[in-house]
Amino acid sequence: MLEHTDTEIATIGVRLIDDAYVAWFNAESECETRLRSWFQATGEGREIAYVSYRAALDREEASARDLARLWRLAEPCRAAVAKQAESVPE
Repeated sequence: MLEHTDTEIATIGVRLIDDAYVAWFNAESECETRLRSWFQATGEGREIAYVSYRAALDREEASARDLARLWRLAEPCRAAVAKQAESVPE
């Protein structure tokens, strides 16, 4: 069991990074939608749309920071993941 620990930890790291990427992608998509809504809004709805856009932008920035942090933390595991990927038959 211990001989596969590095690979198992690396696999968990890949899953965490993948989840963080999906969270960032969703936040970025929502931010884009909110930005368009703000541009298209008129009257009093424009102020609400702006606040909604800013909140979406904050979430996108936070998820981008989380993704970058996980990417840096995963640096030591990349070699194990690459080695595992090379050993998988096509």
